Amino acid sequence: MSQRQFLIQLGLLSLSVAILIFFLNRLPQLQPSSLLSWASLAAFIAMSVIMFFAGSRAARSDNKNDFTNAVLGFTVGKMFLAILVIFGYSQLAQPADKLFIIPFFSIYLIYTIFETYFMMKLGRMKS
Repeated sequence: MSQRQFLIQLGLLSLSVAILIFFLNRLPQLQPSSLLSWASLAAFIAMSVIMFFAGSRAARSDNKNDFTNAVLGFTVGKMFLAILVIFGYSQLAQPADKLFIIPFFSIYLIYTIFETYFMMKLGRMKS
């Protein structure tokens, strides 16, 4: 997968997710957590870009274990960060209900699927 293809696909995906967030945040139950939704979108875009460039570099490495380590490291790191964000938000903002999790995990799931897709493409690259 070329850098140009990745950026176009990331842009289209991010626009789609932004539209989804816009409409989800119009629901009265989700309005209090709209800042979390937008911050999550920005964070997942940034993580995808970092993951692409690290994965691309690791895929071209002579040591193929570098790519496996990069994928595993990003996957575990992203899960850990997601747990920290959810826990931190619930402690700091003390939302009235747990519905703030819906937009956050929707974004998490969408970007995880996208990252799996482009990392599989990167994994097939020749060094």
